[in-house]
Order: sequence, then structure tokens, then C-alpha cells
Amino acid sequence: MKKFFFIVWVLALAACSGEPLERPKLAKKGLPAPEISLKKLIGAPATELKGWEELKGKVVVLEFWATWCEPCVDAIPMLNRLAERFRNQPVVFIHVTDESEADVLEFMKTRRIDGWVAPETGAEVFKAFRVYGRPHTVVIDKAGAVASFPAAGGLNPESLMGLLAGQPGPESPAAVSSTAPALAEFYLSKAAAQGGTAQYGPASLNASAMPLEYALEWLYGRIDRFDIQPEAGPAMAAYYNIRLRLPPEREAQKKEFFLKGLESALGLKVKKTEREAEVYVLKKAPGGMLNVKERRDYGGTEIIGTVLQVKGGSFAAVASRLKEVFRQPVLDETGAAGPFEYDLELDSSDPKAIDLQLRKQLGLKLQRLRRKITVVEISKIK
Repeated sequence: MKKFFFIVWVLALAACSGEPLERPKLAKKGLPAPEISLKKLIGAPATELKGWEELKGKVVVLEFWATWCEPCVDAIPMLNRLAERFRNQPVVFIHVTDESEADVLEFMKTRRIDGWVAPETGAEVFKAFRVYGRPHTVVIDKAGAVASFPAAGGLNPESLMGLLAGQPGPESPAAVSSTAPALAEFYLSKAAAQGGTAQYGPASLNASAMPLEYALEWLYGRIDRFDIQPEAGPAMAAYYNIRLRLPPEREAQKKEFFLKGLESALGLKVKKTEREAEVYVLKKAPGGMLNVKERRDYGGTEIIGTVLQVKGGSFAAVASRLKEVFRQPVLDETGAAGPFEYDLELDSSDPKAIDLQLRKQLGLKLQRLRRKITVVEISKIK
């Protein structure tokens, strides 16, 4: 509490002195929002937003999204309903993306978005508002402070009405009781559905309907193969709602913290090993890449029928897709970082046929070689 009152005292002192308060560089609940500049706006009274002064006295919902993000697109109708409900009140919905204006306008030909849309937003804005995954929502109160970071589907009219009435955000320091907030959190429950969303931080994970394999890849980085014992199969086949949070300075302990949580909740034992094995390796073919366009920014990946469409990424997307086809590790050793835009049609599961398709379509080749791979073993504690 002493720290909180010190912050309030500094804010009051700055106001009395008439000097502008320097805004934090990273968004934090209860503190002024980082400065924002949106160079392009669609559906707004102005063509750009130069800073928070232009939104003074308004509640602002920043929705970080992308046309290639399926959960983002699924959330648009809900956001439209909220925008309609608060149409005549000082609430502004801003849909922020780093995609080009042309791509967004093409998308909006078939999808209505109520509110402002900010295409071609710079990476500095995503960083400032801690966007580690999409969709990502940040709510700013009338005073220009960060009120909350609602989880996917967690934005509701009651919280917005409270902010309009001058009440603190549900997760702001002023809203908590005298009991100190949790310093660490691990939560795990089975999800009824599949295909949820996830938000990542250096020491935090907030996910809905996520397979445990994805969570373990967040912990370990690249995993080439999972060896799952039969008794652990049912637990690994399920989807989970997961919340993990540690203080940023404890980031190095997140692996141990998460694994102890899995052991306590599901009785799972996880062990990472390195092994030599014969695997498929993706390399550049003689003559170099074909039909590959360099991009300025990263985009999404989609599989439409037999076609893999990459709108800004590396060839790791190809390796990942082939890993699914072969059910074996596939390593990307092309040495090409990207981001690239390309299409790859894969209408066969035969390695020789796929090698031929890679050579003709992308100028890549597939080889069978011995490599050291990362294996994660999952067993049930007896």
C-alpha cells in the first residue's frame, strides 16, 4: 500500500506543479496509459490519432486483432453489440492491427466493424500495450489510465458502465481490498470446447481451450517430439483453461512452477531429453527460393484445403505442417528468417512427392538426415 500511495502522491505533485507527467513506456493497471499514436484511422472523425488528449474524458477499448486471427474475427460481433449499446456515450472502440490498410478494407467488405479501425500500426504500440498474442484487449478509463486487460470474452457492459460512472477498473489497484494481491498464480481447468485463445508474457500465460502440448512448447521452446505414455494419454488429449503468473523478476522459475502445477493437478511427470535420431530436414534447393515474396511484417498462417498460405512468416510454418503430415520431427535448416509470403500446395503424404512439390513451388528440398532432437517425455506418476 505504501508504494501505491507514493504513486498517487507523485501524480498529485505533478498536477499541482503544472508539469506534464511522463507516461509509462509499458501499460500497467492503474497507471496512465503509454502514449499512443495511430497514423491511420478508418471510420473515425479524424484520419489519425495523435495522442490521448484527443480522447480526454472518454473510456477507450483498444482491441488488438488481425484478419487472419480466427478468435479475433469471432469476437467482432460481440464488440459490435457493445459499440451499439454505448453509441451515444463517451466510449470509443479502436480495433488496432499491423496489417495494411488495403487488406483491412478488403476484409471489411464482408465483415462490419463498428468503431474505429487503425491499420498499419507500428510495433512500438503493440510492445507498449504488452500484446503477446491476439486478440488482446486493453481498457482505458476516462482519466487516461489503464483500467483492465480483459481476457478473451471478458469485456462486459457492466465494467464499462462502472468506468463511465467513475468507478475503478475491476483489476486496478484502487479496486482491490486491503489484502495484498496474489504474487503468483497457477490455475488449470478442463475446457468444454476446442480452439481457444492465448495471451503470452515473459512470465505469464492466459489461455482458453489450449492443448498441454502448446503450453509445454511455450515453456521449452522448440520441441521436436512428444513421447506420451499410454496412461498419460487422456490428460494430454484434453483441452485446458490455463492461467500462470509470476512476478517478472521470477521469469526463470516459470518452468518449475508450471511443471509442479501439472504434477499436483493431473499427476503428470514431464522430462526433457536430447536424442540423436533420423529426421526430415528442410533445406534450400540448388538455385534458391522460388515464388517467395519478402514482407516487412509478420502475418498469419492458414490452411485452406490442401494449400498452406503464409502471409508473413518463415519456413518454420512448412516444417510444422510437414511434422503434422509425417507425424515425425521436421527441422527447418533453410537459414531464411523471413518474414515471407508464399503458398504451398501439399496434396500427398509421400515424402518423395512432397520433396518434388517443395522444389517446384518454393525452391526447397526435403532430406532424411541424422540430427540431435528435443524430446519431451510425459508419464503418469504412480
